[in-house]
Amino acid sequence: MNVNEGLTMSINIDRKLQCLGAPRRQAGFNLLEVMISLGVLALGLAGIAALLIQGMTTSNSATLNSVAVAHAQTGAEMMRGNLEAYTVGWYFGGNTSGAAPTAVTCTGACSEADQANNDFAKWRELLATSMPDGSGVICTDSTPDDGQPGAPACDGDGTNVIKIFWRDANDADSLAVVGSDTHHRFVTTVSP
Repeated sequence: MNVNEGLTMSINIDRKLQCLGAPRRQAGFNLLEVMISLGVLALGLAGIAALLIQGMTTSNSATLNSVAVAHAQTGAEMMRGNLEAYTVGWYFGGNTSGAAPTAVTCTGACSEADQANNDFAKWRELLATSMPDGSGVICTDSTPDDGQPGAPACDGDGTNVIKIFWRDANDADSLAVVGSDTHHRFVTTVSP
């Protein structure tokens, strides 16, 4: 075989491969492929950002729920510390309107009633300073899973309960409407 025959044979093989659909070599990406890749990457990053924001919101709500549980425990312990006032009912129904009581300054030893009023005032102050729009009541109620700040719906029958109310700091709708019933509520029963 001479050189011309070999060259002709090589050209024929190349043509047959092209006819069979053999892939061609690409020199690089074209602009459309780059744009599509960047769009897919941007969508993925936006999804990750949305997950992070949702995670932070959920974490804040869970933190406020934990704070409410801790404050309910504090309220129960203050009553157990003044069992005489608890038994007589000075913690219950004395302030079901939701208005903050004032602390009592005792000279010497406080009476059980003054101690109950003082404990309740400090507890309410703790709620107001540690939770967004935080408030709470201690009352007797047959339907404890109702009410809102200023109208806790304590009917005086049933079990002794602690109701704690607050607004979620991440909930722009509930923060915008002052006096609405968009508060979160935590309720627990109390026994000595």
